[in-house]
This record gives sequence, C-alpha cells and structure tokens, in this order.
Amino acid sequence: MWTKPAKVASKKELPEGNNYYVIDGTGVCYNTYPIKQADPETFVCQLDFAKDKNRCYRMGDVFKNADPETFEVLNIYFAKDRQHIYNIAGVDKKVDYETFEVLDSGYVLNERHLPQKTTSYAKDKNGLWMMEYYSRQPLGIKGIDSGTFTVIDSCYARDKQYVLWRGKKLKKADPATFQALNFNYGRDAKNIYAQDNLLENADYDTFEVIPDHVSLAKDKDAFYHFGSVISAAAFREWMAC
Repeated sequence: MWTKPAKVASKKELPEGNNYYVIDGTGVCYNTYPIKQADPETFVCQLDFAKDKNRCYRMGDVFKNADPETFEVLNIYFAKDRQHIYNIAGVDKKVDYETFEVLDSGYVLNERHLPQKTTSYAKDKNGLWMMEYYSRQPLGIKGIDSGTFTVIDSCYARDKQYVLWRGKKLKKADPATFQALNFNYGRDAKNIYAQDNLLENADYDTFEVIPDHVSLAKDKDAFYHFGSVISAAAFREWMAC
C-alpha cells in the first residue's frame, strides 16, 4: 500500500537508521539524502520504492521513463508499470513482462518490525528466478518445474523433484516429505540437512534445532554450528551469544 512519508520540520530531526523516506522542511529525503526534484505534495512510498506525479524511484534513485500512474510494487525486489518490470537496478530485461509473477513478499519483519530482505523467487514463461539481499538482477535457476514450485520459508523451497536452499539443490532430499526446521536445517523422511548439505552422521531420531539460535543444532552424539560439528564448550559459548 502506498503511504505518505513521515514529516519533520528540518534535517536536524531526521531519524537514525536506513531504508526510509521522509519529507523535511525543504523537500523529500531517502535516509539523509535529498531526492532532487521530488514533489513533496504527491510523493508516496512503499518498501524501498516510491513515486510522485512526475517520477518513480527506488531508494531515492529515479527509474528513467517509468510511468507513475501505472507504477505498482510487486514485492521488495520488483515493481512494474504498463511497459516494464523493474528490479532494484532498473528495467529488468531478463524477465518476460506478460508472464512475470512474484511468488513471495521477499522479506520478513525483523525485531523492530521493519522489512528485512530474504531469498525471494519469481517465475515467468522461461522458468524460475531468484533474488537475494545483495542481488541487483535476478538469477535464473535451471531445471525447476515452476508449475509445482512452492516456497517453504525464507530460505527453503521445492518443486516436484527438488528441494532448494537459497537456490541450491539438495541432491538427495525428498520434496514430498521435506520439512524446514528453521532457516538453516531441515529433514525429510530419512535424512537431516544443514542448508543444502546432507548431515550424513547426524542421528535422525534425536536431532533438534535450538530455538532463537538458527545456526545451532544438536543430537545425542554431537553439537552443530551451521552444520559443522563443534565441541560442547563451543556450543555453550554460542548459546550465550
């Protein structure tokens, strides 16, 4: 939903942090940087995107020739108007305009209830596309059936043949029985996985992830940090962080 930025009397009152639009006493800013020629009266924003009666923007940068009247935000990475799909770098020439469809919001809310970018997927007639936090253009993922593709969480996804972690295929995972335990660990009917890797020596029956510590897990035989075996002392240190 398009919303008006917050208003402050002067630049001295600009808030701390990043990724915000604000109207100050002289014009519009993205973070603390003025957006030249932006129209405060008609300026509205949504996630990192914005528009006014004359222009469309992303993080304060102008999308050249974008149409404000038909400009709409698709998710945190993509927007469109009557002619083009836009990624965070500008017009997206890779994807097919007519069949392009985002499959998620591309973000979760962090502890401050602000959008935090996650692995994000989209599809068109040519296949599946992925964006991540530092992506400027979508990465095509080959061999995935977009018709059966579904997002499991902010890192894991699957189609009828594969499970993916951030776009990487889990070679032995069974998509029909796979469950994400958190962003870094998952299981299917037979095996435990850390990110996109099989944990061959993990004890299936006693394996568990640690609440509020997405990098940590344990079973009756070992402790794990991002899938690597660590000592009990190291595990306690990470738990204390």
